[in-house]
Amino acid sequence: MHRAYRLSHKKQQGVVIVVALFIVALVATMAYIMMSRLARDTRQTTLILRNVQAENYAQGSIAWARDHLKNDFERQKPKQMIDPVPIQSPIKEVDGYKISSKIDDLQARFNLNNLTDAEAQRDFVRLIRAVSPAINQEQAQQLTRAIADWITPITADNEFSKYYLSLSKPYRTAHRAMQSITELRLVKGMTPALYQALEPFVAALPPPTLINLQTASAEVLMTLSPDMTLDTAKAIQQLQKTALITSTEAFYNLDIVKNNHLPSNKLTAISNYFLVQTEVTIENQRLLIYTLLERKTNGNQATVSILSQSKGTW
Repeated sequence: MHRAYRLSHKKQQGVVIVVALFIVALVATMAYIMMSRLARDTRQTTLILRNVQAENYAQGSIAWARDHLKNDFERQKPKQMIDPVPIQSPIKEVDGYKISSKIDDLQARFNLNNLTDAEAQRDFVRLIRAVSPAINQEQAQQLTRAIADWITPITADNEFSKYYLSLSKPYRTAHRAMQSITELRLVKGMTPALYQALEPFVAALPPPTLINLQTASAEVLMTLSPDMTLDTAKAIQQLQKTALITSTEAFYNLDIVKNNHLPSNKLTAISNYFLVQTEVTIENQRLLIYTLLERKTNGNQATVSILSQSKGTW
């Protein structure tokens, strides 16, 4: 009897030990899960707070850009370029954050929203062929027609509408001005390679806009006239760096311009639209904001306002 009792008691002790070990393991597991979740939540909160702070610092840098563009116009000097872009801000460090902005002249680019105009369409065909010589004249014209249709406010379905609706993931034509150049990716005939080639030379701005003769690239200058060759455009681009061309009158008096019969209604020496690229970094976290600014002038006064902002892409 005593032997049976001892055996039973030992079994009970074994069960108690197993239960105790199970409880310890369960508590340890729960503690690990709770600590992991706490660490994850703490990290997420830190990232969110850093992102909010980064946005605040970014807006400060964008305010710098607005002031800079306002002062550029109001304090302009004779025979000097108003906006010597790109304009890079000093890199500012605050509480571990590094903040910087770069201002680019968007009127150095071809405005896609000008393509409701027939002459602008012919100009854009030349730009396509300049950046992608493998595309023939007919292909460039078809793509230009597709972009013009995308931004034209019509309601009736046409060949382009039917094409977009027939895709495996159908969508409708915008039939309004482009808000971003990324809309080009949706247009019939656009390829990733061509989009990448066009991207540095195009913008989506309120129409109509003129091209800035001081900042336009050779590829964009080629859009001005069917007689303009790449070599001539590069020669004009070189003059932008070596000669002081501060007005349209001075530009049209250049011999190289006279010989190419450039139209007088496509160029300006004063830009109204600018892109500000603002970058804020802390440790391995990075925030990139693109801001479209408009500068309006009245006499010798200027006001600069924000038209749009986007994170990551423009």
